[in-house]
Formats: sequence, structure tokens, C-alpha cells
Amino acid sequence: MYVTVDVFTFTDIENLSFSPAVDLTGTSIPINEFTVDIHTDAQLSLGEIAELYDDQDNLWAHYWIISVTQIGPDMIQIRAQSDVALLDRYTLPASYYSAVSVKDVLDRVMQIESDGLYVDWPYTLHSSLTNATVTGFCPEQTARERLLWVCFTIGGYVKAAFNDRLEILPLDGTAALVPLSNTYMRPSVKDGDNVTAVVVKSYAFTLGEPSTMDEWVTDGTDTWIVTEQTNTLTNTNAPPGTLENVVTIEGVYLVNSANVSSIMTFLAQWYFNTARIEADVIDNATYIPGDKVMIYADEQHIKAGFVTGASFAFGLQAKARLSISGATGSNPQDPTNPDVATGGLVILYTWDAFTLDRKEYALPVGYSYNIINLFIDIEMNAHRYIFRPENAAATGNIVAGGSTDEEPCAVALDLHEGVLMIVSVDEATQDSQTVEQETIYIGVIA
Repeated sequence: MYVTVDVFTFTDIENLSFSPAVDLTGTSIPINEFTVDIHTDAQLSLGEIAELYDDQDNLWAHYWIISVTQIGPDMIQIRAQSDVALLDRYTLPASYYSAVSVKDVLDRVMQIESDGLYVDWPYTLHSSLTNATVTGFCPEQTARERLLWVCFTIGGYVKAAFNDRLEILPLDGTAALVPLSNTYMRPSVKDGDNVTAVVVKSYAFTLGEPSTMDEWVTDGTDTWIVTEQTNTLTNTNAPPGTLENVVTIEGVYLVNSANVSSIMTFLAQWYFNTARIEADVIDNATYIPGDKVMIYADEQHIKAGFVTGASFAFGLQAKARLSISGATGSNPQDPTNPDVATGGLVILYTWDAFTLDRKEYALPVGYSYNIINLFIDIEMNAHRYIFRPENAAATGNIVAGGSTDEEPCAVALDLHEGVLMIVSVDEATQDSQTVEQETIYIGVIA
């Protein structure tokens, strides 16, 4: 890992801390940050951009330096935060929207005022959300709060890591499998409190003069009478005898009759699926907050959920403790919420009619597997054989009920009584050299 600031590139770094997070329930937008100790005598300033890269030059963070601390001779510590922190520093006036394009609303949210001038701050809105509209009222609030309300009502979230600008993204239901070999066993799976219902209040606004009994809002010029409606989605799969536990969302004036149904459905997957998983995995930015993943709870059971946080540790490879929410399999009494369906895969490595090795896997049904076939080293009948699989990888699709994949092998090397015979190789080149006036040939196995 290394850090760049302006013209400087710092590779001599220590104590790098980076734990990005997202809130997929729509109740907050986390301010992501990283801290790092740098061996340097360079003078860095607040407000400069610090970028964090891995050794393959992939960008992990593009953040503002908010503090520089001298912690020793030729050693400083910097702390840098995402653009979300900037949005928290200025206030937007109250506004009423009537079917306004979400892009128009966000363009204003991301228009930062400085000394009476407005700067359009870069952001990306996913193409699937560009046709969304915003209807309702926003009181005077910070740009961060306004962004949160908008994302909540259009079903988006803010990605503020592994990019050079804020991204507004929809949830992607496509789940990536974290291989068992990349998972440190065993992940921690905990069930939260069962939620019996989600209650969301929606709002309508009528321009006019309110009576003393009316609820009303104003932008300072116009006044609207507020009508609210209570909408309830009941968890019919809560275990019998569960005490009432209702999650209520109210006061978000961008929730209306047109979007409340999708909002409740969205919230149900978080509050009705109560399993929370923490797992340590090898993670070179392969699984990041906002991603849906399938992860092994043990060798035979796989759960699926969304990554809400990743606390990274750095070495030859990056390791992360993933926090996963909205996980399937959280309620064993809920037949609609099982673990990910798995099918057994048996790979048989064979030589003629003889089975050399056998590998067994539990993988998600429908998963397209591609498993590298390794050379097999085996001793039998006073011979030591190296077998090479005829295929570079075992490939196929996992089906319900399981399947067997036979991978034929051929003898590559045969060591017997100190004599090594080269039987077959994928490719060979022949080189020659002269030793004491004699020419010998060296076979180079490739």
C-alpha cells in the first residue's frame, strides 16, 4: 500500500487504518476515513487530497486531509475523510419538490457554496436511478441530511470508498461467493431481536392556509398543509410468541404514497432478516461495503447478505473483518428465509480406472465453478509418480442434489530406483551446452 499527496508518493508508511462502511437501511451516511503514519519530512497541509492505493495501483480512498500531526522525527500522522464530511459543513434551505428529477435535486445538494460562489462537486448517479423523481418537502438541513433523505426514498446508498468521488448506487442483488479457502473459520453468526412489523409514515402536501389544528411546513414563502398516513408491513414469519417489536420511520417528508411500498419492502429485508455475520477473509478490495456476498458459516452451510463494513488489516495480502447484515438463514422457523441452497460437488482425479484423489465441495446451486486442477504427487508400487491433469481447471455448474466431475490425469514424471523418467509434459524445450568437450542435453520442463 502507498499514499499520494499532491506531487508526493509515500511508500514508507506504518499503522494504516481503514474501515469503510455503508448504511443500507437509510438511517445515516457514514463518514469514511483513513489514518496512516508516514516517514517523511515533507510539509503537508490541511485540505489537501490524500489518496490510498494498493500495490497494483488500485485506488482505495480519495479523501481530504483533516489533520496532520508530528509524532516523531521525520514521522507524521495524517487523518483523511471522505467528501461526506464536506457535505456536513453547509446548510441547504427548505425546499418543496414536485416530481423533480433526482439528478436536479442531487446537483443542488452537491453544489457547495464558498464565499458566495458555488462549486459543482463531482458525483456519480447510477444509470438505473436517473429516472427517479423526488416529491415532498425538505426542511432546512445539511447537504448530508438532504442526500440521506433522497437516497432513502429512491432506494440508493452512498459509496464513499474505492472511488475518486461519491457514488449513488442501487443495491445489487447479485451475490459473489467468498471461497471457503479465503475464509478464516469460523465466522460469527448472531441473531438480533426479531422485528414484528415495520411502520412507515407517508406524507402529502396541500398549498394553503393552515388552521390551528393542521400540521404545516413552510419554505419561508409558501406554506403547505401536511397530511400523514401510517403504513404497516407485518412480519408474518416472526417466531410464535415473539414480543411486539416495531420499527417506525417517520418525519421523512419525501416519503409519499407512490414510494412507501417499495421503501417498506426494502426495509423488511434488513429488519426481518435478523442474522448479523462477522467474518475474517482475505480481501484485496474484492468484497467491499455495499456488495452482496455468499459466505460459509461452516463447511456445509452458506449464508447471503450485504457487506455493511470492512475493517482492513494489511500485509502481503489484505485481510478484512466483514460485517454482513440482512443475512438469509437468520430464522430457522422461517421457511421463506433458508440458507443458500447448496449442491455437493465431487471431483475425482483418475488415471485409467484408478482414482488418484478425491475433492469434495459444497457450493451454491447454479454457481459456475472453475477450480484449478493441481498436479498430484503419489507413491505406489515402489514408484513415485507426478500426475498432471489433462484439463487446467474443473469447470461446470452446480445442480441441486450434487454432481461428480471426473478429471482424467496422465503420468508426467516417474521416479523409480533413483531414475527419473519424463513421461509427458505440456511443453518442452531442448537446450545444449558443452562440458569438458562433451555435449549434454538438458530437458527443460515447462
